[in-house]
Amino acid sequence: MGRKKRILFVALALAVALSSCAVQAPTVEDDGPEPTDPSEPTRPQDPDREGYTEADSLFSVNYDPDSSLNPLTTTNKYNEQLMGLIYEGLFTLTPQLEAEPVLCQDCSTEDGLTYTLSLRSGVMFHDGSQLSAEDVAYSLTSARSSEKFSTRLSDISSVSATEEGEVKIQLKRANYQLPKLLDVPIIKSGTAAEAVPPGTGPYTMSGGVLTAFTGHREYDGDSLTHIYLRQVPEEELAENFSARNLDLLCCDPTGTATLNIHMVHENRYYDTSNLVYLGFNCRRTVAGDQLVRRAILRLIDRDGIVSDVYNSRVTAAPFILSPVLGLYTDADTAGYGFSKADFDRLAVVADIADENADGFLERAGEPFTLRFIVNTESPYKVQAARKITTDLRSAGFNVTLDVLTYSQFTSALSAGNFDIYMGEARLRADLDMTGLFAGKLNYGKISDSEYSRLINEYLAAPEGEARVAAAKALDIYAAEDVAIIPICYKRYSVLTHVGVVSDARPSQSCLYTGVLQWTIDPGKR
Repeated sequence: MGRKKRILFVALALAVALSSCAVQAPTVEDDGPEPTDPSEPTRPQDPDREGYTEADSLFSVNYDPDSSLNPLTTTNKYNEQLMGLIYEGLFTLTPQLEAEPVLCQDCSTEDGLTYTLSLRSGVMFHDGSQLSAEDVAYSLTSARSSEKFSTRLSDISSVSATEEGEVKIQLKRANYQLPKLLDVPIIKSGTAAEAVPPGTGPYTMSGGVLTAFTGHREYDGDSLTHIYLRQVPEEELAENFSARNLDLLCCDPTGTATLNIHMVHENRYYDTSNLVYLGFNCRRTVAGDQLVRRAILRLIDRDGIVSDVYNSRVTAAPFILSPVLGLYTDADTAGYGFSKADFDRLAVVADIADENADGFLERAGEPFTLRFIVNTESPYKVQAARKITTDLRSAGFNVTLDVLTYSQFTSALSAGNFDIYMGEARLRADLDMTGLFAGKLNYGKISDSEYSRLINEYLAAPEGEARVAAAKALDIYAAEDVAIIPICYKRYSVLTHVGVVSDARPSQSCLYTGVLQWTIDPGKR
């Protein structure tokens, strides 16, 4: 069969509004009929049989030639996935949302406010020039003023290159998790306006083809020399993957659009900072009552939602911070999960009871109705909302569930015309939640400065016991206040044909981490 060759695959993103396992052996999933020959599960072996397809000899990925390839400006979800081939950041994220150095050799800070970064030596841009501190300072400064990266880098007050060839970063508030935000693509100084600025990644763009960059520090001549780019409409992705015209797909398996691939394939899940949650309108009479919200929390069956609705393709979130970070234990979360007995106890404290025996709860003797809204474009959120509605109604809450179009949903949020909503937020990789509690995502009009204090203390806590303590303080406060009920953190999936790819470990930051060490067995294609 010949020797195995290390190759690179590029992912297609079917993203939603963008932390799976820690990298694990890929899951084999069958979305179609059982193959007759498990050793070749993707196509019949007889060329005369209907449906027989033979893979081409090219390695191809999706690409939109009508959209930008500039890493600071492109918003095309397919082209964004190519960025990890052409560009590199100071850091990348592991599949567990931890920072891992790439172009940065060393990163130090004494107070979480002032950082000094030294760069890896011998790094070349595609034009043959050497990476310098000036290039990094220019890239981060350009990114700070871009619409795409301005929120992520909003805490940076200044970036400069030193005479010693290091990079100095000054922050507005202490954040010991800054490296998680520094996966921004680094480009050559002065090239931010170019269509394809020079990068330091393993591939270059030339004539509509990705070509291996022989000057890359990890290139050893045993990598795929060319990646061919195909323009495939979104509705034809599954068909082209099944026909092997595309070699790898990346998707949100519980998003607004799912891939119906009727063939056996492998999935590699990775964790994201996408939080799915319930939000309450704190300006409403009943939803704004903390005691009522505490009672409702005990009726939210996260484990049931994750298993029955999301098919265990997400990570249940008993606290507001992702469990993937390992900052709390099951013992910490005890007493904040689904419990009908706890609900009955807390309902008494909240003074909600069915006093007139009409089958519905009253609050202080007064009847009430809760309006629950959800966006119809996400079938998984709709199913989760229906399960939650059923559980609330079973406990006696008079709940109306309104499944709204996106425009209706956002209008209702802006107008405050809801009691409960099903939301999703793509948080920064450091899980800064300021926007949820005090920023533009604060649809529930939460007014509590304690959240900002606890969030800032969490970010300012060094790794270790201090961070665990700060995380617990934030988690417990949010769980007691219940302005937001976390449901789960989403996982994304990278799909490949069975037995083809080895050693891949995709993450939210980059689908191609260590890509030059990926291997493929051509005989499995």
